[in-house]
Formats: sequence, structure tokens, C-alpha cells
Amino acid sequence: MNLNRRAREAQLRAISIFTQRPERAQVVNRGSAEVRAGLCCTYEQAGHRLTLDMPGTIGGSDEGPSPGYFGRAAICGCLAIGIKMTAVRENLHLDTVRIGIEQDWDNRGVLAMEGASPVPNDTRIAIEIRSSEPEEKVGEMVSRALANDPWFLAYRDAQPVSTTISITKEIA
Repeated sequence: MNLNRRAREAQLRAISIFTQRPERAQVVNRGSAEVRAGLCCTYEQAGHRLTLDMPGTIGGSDEGPSPGYFGRAAICGCLAIGIKMTAVRENLHLDTVRIGIEQDWDNRGVLAMEGASPVPNDTRIAIEIRSSEPEEKVGEMVSRALANDPWFLAYRDAQPVSTTISITKEIA
């Protein structure tokens, strides 16, 4: 079966189920990250595991990409997939979707140095689409995709985040 048609049919099936039973659309994603010695971190979720680390220049071991790498991968991948999902659902043919990201940082911020923010100073996203579809139709579809893209919106818009802290004593 054509992969685009398969994606479209799966989405339409999910939409039908969620329309009839909205509670089936409610999910909770759980994951955890752990750092032991040094700055190398292991993140686990749903049977998948990945390693994150910081560069050696700020005390890491370079055993994996930095957390920022995965943050940028999340927004780029989510945008590319979300645009393609929207296109196949709307029967628009896209040959390729490529998302580029550039961020300006002041690395003093991650070190909690005074006068510097730990968040990007600026984030620029470039969306490149190859398609024979009319440019106006593709542009309108991309606008709809952006309006419903979770990682794009999470970067762009503030949202509530809660934390809990639990401290346990080491037992000798």
C-alpha cells in the first residue's frame, strides 16, 4: 500500500474514533531522565532509551548529543511530520518537507551567569516544501499544520509546567 494513503487512512480512522469517543484521545506520556556520575544522562520512555550529554568544554563527556539537539530535533521533526500528515489528510501531494532551525544562544545563561538568559535569544525556522501543488494551497495547509503542531506551539507559547521535588538520603 502507498505510504501516503496508509498515513491518510490511519489518521481518518483515528479521527473517526476520537469523534465518537473523545476520551480515547486522552493520553499521558511518561518518561524519565537520570544522571549519575558526570553530566551524561539517560532518558527512557515507552521502551526506548537515549543518551544525552554536554560537550567537554563545559564538563560533559560528549557521550551523546546535548539536550538542545533533541529539542531542535523535536520541533523540526514534529513540524515536518505534522505538515506531511496535514497534506496527506487533505489529499495534497508533497514530494519533500524539510525543516531547518537556527537558534542564537548566550552560553553564559546555561552556566547561570549574571546578565545572560538560558533560553535562546532568537529561533528561526525555515520550511522548505517541494510540491507540484499550487503554492497558495500549500501555504494555507502549512498554516493549518502550524496551528496544530504540539512542539511548534510549545516553543512559541508559554504553557503551565509544574514540578515536584523529592529528596532522599543516601543509605550507607
